[in-house]
Amino acid sequence: MSDLDVKIRRMMADMPAAFNPTKAQGVNAVIQYNLTGDGGSQWQSRIADGTCTVEEGEAEDPTLTIIMDASDYADMMAGRLDGMQAFMTGKIKVTGDIMLASRLMTFFN
Repeated sequence: MSDLDVKIRRMMADMPAAFNPTKAQGVNAVIQYNLTGDGGSQWQSRIADGTCTVEEGEAEDPTLTIIMDASDYADMMAGRLDGMQAFMTGKIKVTGDIMLASRLMTFFN
């Protein structure tokens, strides 16, 4: 297991604790993360009823799918890569609810 893989696993495990339910009121969504390259993996998070859960694997019918390189994801989560800039330059590909994608980072501390 690479260092990046360990870092991604830790970030995903920490996501529910960083979730701010007041910022996501009324949201009921499944977000699929398809991370590519070294440390790549698939994750799904469910946001509903004021909670956020995360598990490894592929969601059956996600509301939003985010596809990006695992190292770019780690950089974005660490604040070294701006999400909007990454989207505009093609480092992040999004399918599904684009409006949800634009709000997603605000749901977490």
